[in-house]
Amino acid sequence: MLDVNKNLFFLILFIILFGSGYVFFKSPFEFYFHYIFLFPLCAIFVFEIGVPKFYVKLFAIPLLIGLIHVALGNNNFFTFFKIFAGISISILFFYCLIEKFNFNTTKVFDIYCKACWLLCVIAIFQIASFLIGFESGYNFFRLLNKWGVVRGGIIGFRVNSILSEPTYLATSLSPAVYISIRNLIMKNTFFFTKFQSIVVIIISILTTSTIGYLGIIISIILSLEILRLRYIFIAITISLVGYFIAYNNVSDFSSRVNSAKGLWIEEDFNNENTNNSSFVLYNNLHIAKKNLMKYPLFGTGLGSHETAFKNFTLTKSLIQYDFEFNVKDGNSLFVRLCTETGVLGLFFIFIIIFNGFIYNLENNNEDLISYKIISQALFVFIILVLIRQGNYMLNGLPFMFLIYHFNKIAYNEKLTL
Repeated sequence: MLDVNKNLFFLILFIILFGSGYVFFKSPFEFYFHYIFLFPLCAIFVFEIGVPKFYVKLFAIPLLIGLIHVALGNNNFFTFFKIFAGISISILFFYCLIEKFNFNTTKVFDIYCKACWLLCVIAIFQIASFLIGFESGYNFFRLLNKWGVVRGGIIGFRVNSILSEPTYLATSLSPAVYISIRNLIMKNTFFFTKFQSIVVIIISILTTSTIGYLGIIISIILSLEILRLRYIFIAITISLVGYFIAYNNVSDFSSRVNSAKGLWIEEDFNNENTNNSSFVLYNNLHIAKKNLMKYPLFGTGLGSHETAFKNFTLTKSLIQYDFEFNVKDGNSLFVRLCTETGVLGLFFIFIIIFNGFIYNLENNNEDLISYKIISQALFVFIILVLIRQGNYMLNGLPFMFLIYHFNKIAYNEKLTL
């Protein structure tokens, strides 16, 4: 299957990863364009490979917990089934895909990097079109009905390529940003050339995404490799300089910083502080906290954040106007996991993160360097997603977790040879 036409398969995989900007219909559920490739390919892979043994064990508890809370009225059956089916099919597809590549995570991750580069190429075309006033070249709404131009930023709009939000582009590019920063610091060309590395970083900066800037800071710290005082000082200095430049020159960034300060530190709930993304995260974290206090161990099941939102949102008590965003996904994977999977779900995710992270190579074996780079690149991505992206399936999230997991397994196997 994978040998039929590599370019065609790459294009299909690119669409599956990043083709969430178009939906055929939104009711009774959102049917994304990339589903027309994902579902048939998943069926073909399962027919060829079969269902892996871990699959039933992985989803048995979420299935049971979800059905119990549907019966208790803490979740809607259709919502639960939609999320459960979506996650299970996505994980099954990406697992089979990785198995098709014989669990060669370096090769699989290289494909992801190429997909990130294609996102950047589209972004370059988008930027150039905006600068010369060619609207059809930067405004893709006629082609992508779940997409929009976000005005502001450094150059007049916040770059988002074909993804619906600039933040999603920044998050999706974060593994590539880490590698690019590391390449420039270490004078290497892992996965990207020097020119590509510079372009990837510039595109991430032009998203003017706060979460993207956080990813850059984390990438710089990890890329310096040795956590000595002088390196920490250098990283902090670079980060502070970047922060002050963005704060004083990018109005979108400064307004988000100011509103976040007003909410989280001063607890000022005026219209200026609540009518933005900072309050969305604040509100959803409040909802998750309330729900977690009632159902701490297992949460209330997949898809239940929407029900919890209706029960605990501050938009019904603290503020007196309609401001309800990210009702379904919680605006953050961490927040959504708190609500829907409880302490055990969070523990499971943190175990995956801890077990998959590679900081120093054992025996300083440089033959294993690609595993370390992949691990740290995906670590940055996962941290950003936990903070800001609540959709379980968006932009290849299951794919990233699976690569992260199997990358460490491959690394450990190499050590025993």
